[in-house]
Amino acid sequence: MVSWLPGAFRPTLATIVVLMLAVPDAPALTITPDDIVEIPSGVSGSGNGTLDLRMATFSGSEITNANFDNGNNTLPQGGGADVSFFDESYVTTGAELQAYYTLNFGATAIGDTQLVIFLDLNETGGGQANNTLRILDIILNPTSIQGSPDPTGDVTSDEQAAINQVYSGGTKIVELDPEPTENLPVNSQGAGFADYAIATGIDPFALSTSDVLLFNFSMSTLNNGAEEFFLSGEFAGSDIPGVPAVPEPGTAALLGLGLLALASRQRRN
Repeated sequence: MVSWLPGAFRPTLATIVVLMLAVPDAPALTITPDDIVEIPSGVSGSGNGTLDLRMATFSGSEITNANFDNGNNTLPQGGGADVSFFDESYVTTGAELQAYYTLNFGATAIGDTQLVIFLDLNETGGGQANNTLRILDIILNPTSIQGSPDPTGDVTSDEQAAINQVYSGGTKIVELDPEPTENLPVNSQGAGFADYAIATGIDPFALSTSDVLLFNFSMSTLNNGAEEFFLSGEFAGSDIPGVPAVPEPGTAALLGLGLLALASRQRRN
C-alpha cells in the first residue's frame, strides 16, 4: 500500500512478460502493495454512477451495467448482520472491456489505459484497520465456469453470484503478492467513493476481443458495511496520481503477445 504520491510501473514487468512467452508454466503478473493506492476522500466516485462498471457489490436486485455484463450482487450489505468475509467472482470479455473504455474515454484517449480496479470500503465503527484483501486474481480463458454463464452474451447478476470462484482450466495472469495482502483501513467513510485504486498492469487493448476474463475477489476480517469493486468511467491508467503507469507501448505489445501465447498454449493442452 502506498501513499498518494507519484509512482512508476514496476521495472520487472517486461522481464515477467518475456518469461510468459518463454516458460510453459510462467508466473502471473503480480499486484504488490505498491500497486494498491490509497485515494483521498471524495476523489473517485463509486460504481453507483452511470459511467462506472460495477463488478461486485450488494444489491437487492439486478445490477445493470448498460451495454455490459451485469454485476455480482451478493457482497455483504451491512444491514445488521456482521458478515466478515466473501469469495465472489465476475466474468466478462476482452471485447466488452475495450468497448467500455472506448465509450468513456474515446478512441484517441486510450493510449495510457490499464485495467485499474477500484475498491469502495464501507465499514461501520469509524473506519476499521482490519479489512483484509485475501484474493484478487484474473483468469484468462477458463475452460469451464460454475453455472456455465455465457460471457459473449449479457451475464446476469445471479449468474455472476453463482460462480463463487469455481472454474477449471485457463491461465492465471494476475494475482496478489503477497496473498493475502496487508490490511486495508477505510480512508473514505461512507458509500459512494473509492478507498483504493488497484493497478493490475493489464492493458485491455492488448487482449483479444474473444478472450474471457474471470475476476476473483475475496476479503475477510470485515466489520459490517457494504463493499464494492468497480471500474471507473472517470479515471483510467495514469489519470489517478500514484497509480503505477501503464506499460510503455513496447512492453504492452509484449504483454499482448504473452497473453495470446498463454491462451493458445492452454487451448492446445
